[in-house]
Amino acid sequence: MNTLQSDTALGQPEWTDNWTIGGCGSLHMEIMNAATGDVWLAQQPVTDVQFEALVPPPGFQKSGIGQASVDAAYFRRSPGASADGPVETMEVDGLRFARVARPVRFEPGHRGLWVAYIDKYHRVLFKAGRSIEIMDCGDGNDYLQQVSRGRGPILAALGISTERQLPQGWSVRTVTLAKDLLVELPNPARVVFFSNGDSFQGPLQLEPGLIGST
Repeated sequence: MNTLQSDTALGQPEWTDNWTIGGCGSLHMEIMNAATGDVWLAQQPVTDVQFEALVPPPGFQKSGIGQASVDAAYFRRSPGASADGPVETMEVDGLRFARVARPVRFEPGHRGLWVAYIDKYHRVLFKAGRSIEIMDCGDGNDYLQQVSRGRGPILAALGISTERQLPQGWSVRTVTLAKDLLVELPNPARVVFFSNGDSFQGPLQLEPGLIGST
């Protein structure tokens, strides 16, 4: 078990399938139920080779793979569950996937990025001393980067880009954390997907005391 999985402030250690492990920089992939939009995440780290070789079950498609920007993450329950508990799981090609998210709606009017509202019960942890990126979508709220360099059929529909293109009025700042940052995303979470594969999620209001330096 990852040592962070013993942190009961983040989640229940015995619900091992609820934890996204591997830490910052680890690769994780998702598959999607084409009929419902439900997203199933491989909580254990994977490789690009595994992503390319995976054959989704009938009715599913590979939605993407990306590099985690968090040190640990935890899902309290699967979407639609009436109470916190072990997430729903299945195995595909020897990999275990957890049903963790379901799109609620998409926000129109953006070019070169997608903004989606996602039904999920998601806690994330960034360790003290790390430098992280925080985005402001022009609404005065904070959005934490959770994925970098993502790719896959869903993102490819936005067009391939190596740079993050911010809409007018949006900004990104880099901060160094003075202490651990543990947050629970709102439900639904507002999730921004950029064509370069970065993903930011919120909205949140972070405490100024968390930031050590810029």
